Amino acid sequence: MLPRGINVKVLNRLVEDMKKSGLIAERHSYSIRIMYRNRIVASIHLYPGYDNAVVKLYGDEEANRVVLETTVELLKKHLPGFKVEFQVITHQFK
Repeated sequence: MLPRGINVKVLNRLVEDMKKSGLIAERHSYSIRIMYRNRIVASIHLYPGYDNAVVKLYGDEEANRVVLETTVELLKKHLPGFKVEFQVITHQFK
């Protein structure tokens, strides 16, 4: 049995809706890079065989909040039934 994929049109609509919401989003296969105020602040990694999405947040508090609110809404709309996991990536420089 082959794993189930996600229709390309669904993925493209997801990216277009992100752009309409004020984010800049670009997709490559099952990964989406998200920019806010000209900085890469997040990425979404989709695992269709497991109905799982991982959202990695790299931005500051404001950017993470905007991306979080937008992605929760849009992932529910376009990929109902997917479990969404959020990971906040912090950078510590010495």
